[in-house]
Parts: sequence; C-alpha cells; structure tokens
Amino acid sequence: MNKGIVIFVEGDTEEEVYRKFLQHVRSNKSGRFNVSKLEIKNMKGIGNFKNKVIRVFTDILKNNPETSFTVFLCYDTDVEDFSKLPPINWQDVKKTLKKEGAKKIFEIKAKKSIEDWIIRDEQGLLNHLKLPENTKLDGNGGLEKIKNLFKKAKKVYVKGNNIQGLVDKLSMDIVMCSSCKELSKLCKELGIKCEK
Repeated sequence: MNKGIVIFVEGDTEEEVYRKFLQHVRSNKSGRFNVSKLEIKNMKGIGNFKNKVIRVFTDILKNNPETSFTVFLCYDTDVEDFSKLPPINWQDVKKTLKKEGAKKIFEIKAKKSIEDWIIRDEQGLLNHLKLPENTKLDGNGGLEKIKNLFKKAKKVYVKGNNIQGLVDKLSMDIVMCSSCKELSKLCKELGIKCEK
C-alpha cells in the first residue's frame, strides 16, 4: 500500500505558505519525501468546511485506491478563540474522515492566524513591501500588523487572499522553524528529520 498525505487549508494565503514550505523542505532534503502522493487542497474559507473536505477526500480516495492517506487539517484559531460556539466541530470532521478511510488525522493550528507565522520574518515582509528596515510593526497580532504595514506601503491586505510575491520573499527557515512545534507531525509523516 502506498502512503499519501492530504493537507487541507482554509484559503489562498495558507495554500501559498504550505506550498512554499514543502518546496523549501524538498529542496533542502534532496527532493524526496516519504510519501508517494502529496496534495494541498484549498477549501476557500471555512463555510461548509466539513462537507467540502469529505467530498474532496472521497474523490482523492476514489482516484488513489492503492494509497493509504494521512490527513492534515490546517486552520487559524482566531475564530475559535473568540466564539462560544466555534463554526467547525473539528472532532466531528476528524471522526467523519476516519469513517471515510483516513488512516491518521492531525490538526495544524496557526495560533490566532497564519499571519502570525508570516510576521516572524519581519525583514522579508518589509523587503516585499519595499519599506525601510526600521519600519515599526504596529498592532495586536499578526493580521493587524500586516494590514498596518500594507497601509504604510499604500497597499491593501485582505485576509485569505492571494498575497502575490510575499511568500517568495519570506525566509522559510525563519517562518517554519519558529512554527516547528505545530509542523512537527507533518515533518514526521513526510520523513523529514529536523536538524534544528
């Protein structure tokens, strides 16, 4: 039986960050992962998330009958932190995925938001926006800080949208090493041994 991984993400920003991470890791690990099939699936928001995930996963299974899949559910915790009734019951999503045939299921939670990971490479962010090195990051949390930096650069940042060119300017060593705890299970499933 082949081994596969499906990474479900909320939006375009997360998709870009995870693609860049995988590309970075692959280029530093001689191009090989410990899987035969690796897919990132963008759910374009959290609306109807469970049904979309199940539908996409069922199609993947149908097209890859000889592959045993591990699923990663990647999401921001900001909505969960401020809501008495979170919009997604993650335990229910995992239970249904298991019933559909997922071998293992893990969550990767970006504390507050993926933007909190992005601002860890402050210099890459400033370079992308062509702002001076001494520009201050004002605001509470990554999302607000990035929005304020974009304003200083006379641009608009929209959460979840494609951030053309920004991810390419980021140092994945900085961004991902500072998120090592969250990414450790993904690295392990990919067969990556971290030297740091």
